[in-house]
Amino acid sequence: MAHAIEQIGSYAGLAAFLGLGVLALLSFTHGRDIRRLRDWAGSAPERDAERKEATSTVAAQRAEELRALEESRTAEHEAVDQREQRRLRREEGLPELTRRERIGGFFSRLGARLAEPRWLVAIFIVMVLIVGAVGYALLSGSDESATGENGKQAAAKVKPDEIEVAVLNGTATAGLAATYGDKIESKGYQLGKVTNSNEPAETSVVMFARGHKPEAETVAKQLQIPDLRLMTGSIESDSGGANVAVIIGEDDAAEAG
Repeated sequence: MAHAIEQIGSYAGLAAFLGLGVLALLSFTHGRDIRRLRDWAGSAPERDAERKEATSTVAAQRAEELRALEESRTAEHEAVDQREQRRLRREEGLPELTRRERIGGFFSRLGARLAEPRWLVAIFIVMVLIVGAVGYALLSGSDESATGENGKQAAAKVKPDEIEVAVLNGTATAGLAATYGDKIESKGYQLGKVTNSNEPAETSVVMFARGHKPEAETVAKQLQIPDLRLMTGSIESDSGGANVAVIIGEDDAAEAG
């Protein structure tokens, strides 16, 4: 009897041990399921946001597709209308395009061509050249104006008796330099060297040393000689240091003769 009880107790203990093991396994599984359920519940807002974002993206794409489709239909309808209008104009004997359409098409083609890089570069170069030319012209005009004004002021300040004038005969007519020398001296100028020129002259000319153009202009005006030039090296040597030289040419020799 006691032996039977011991056997039953052993079986009961083994069964209890197995039951505890199964219970522990079930408890572990249950806990893991609960954790998964909690994680899923915690991530629900993120999934909702992802779903909304995906829905918004799809909606935006759909809206863009609808807009493109609508524009395509509109363009197609406009093209059909234009073809119909052109057909009617042809039947009436009128040009297919109206003046406004031709002008608009011309400027559209022109704008497309000017948008090309090579045309943009060409336009830039032309603009630079125009601006440079205008600037140069303005500066040159200012310099010439300033020079003219300074020359007039200088000529006004210089008196005839302060201007030394050499008279050179550029012709074969003897005594012509002396005749013009007397004329120059009678007008109040200082008479410089009076001699023959080593350079023959077809027409009379008034020459001046550099920086003495205003004095030469005064002399040329008095003698009515329109030709005014910068003094050459040969004339400068013949003038004996005078800043202004009058070279008598063959035209005045004929008048004097």
